[in-house]
Amino acid sequence: MIDNRSNKNRRGSERLDTTFTLTYQIEKPLSLRVQLGYSDDIDALMSNLSDSGMAIITKHNLPVGTQLYIKCNIIDLHLEGEERLSNLEIIGETLSNVALSALSHKIGIRFIKISDADKAAISSFVKRNKLFPKA
Repeated sequence: MIDNRSNKNRRGSERLDTTFTLTYQIEKPLSLRVQLGYSDDIDALMSNLSDSGMAIITKHNLPVGTQLYIKCNIIDLHLEGEERLSNLEIIGETLSNVALSALSHKIGIRFIKISDADKAAISSFVKRNKLFPKA
C-alpha cells in the first residue's frame, strides 16, 4: 500500500504476489461464525503474502475486524525435499474488504497470532522468491 502523500510503502514487511489456496474459519464475531458454520473450513485464494499479513479472495463479505483461523501450505520451488513445504496455521484480523464482484471480495488480513517458525518461513519464502522469481 503506497502512501500518496509521501510515495512511501506504508507496510513494514515486503509482500509477494502469490497464488495459493487456503482454508479459514471464523473465530470472531460469533454471529458471523454461526451464520457461516461452526466447523466448516472455507476455501479462499491467497493473492499476496508477507510475514505480517496477506490478501485473500473469498466469496464471503467479511467485515473489518473479523478474526480468522487460517491454514495454508506454501511451496517454495527454490528448495529441495521436506524444506520445500511449509504448513502454516495463523490467526489474522481483517483490515480491509473490497468487493470485486457480487460473489467475490478481496480481504486484507493482518496476522495477530503467528508462530516464530511460520513467520520465518514466510519471510524466507518472500525474500527468496523476490530475488529469484520463477519464469
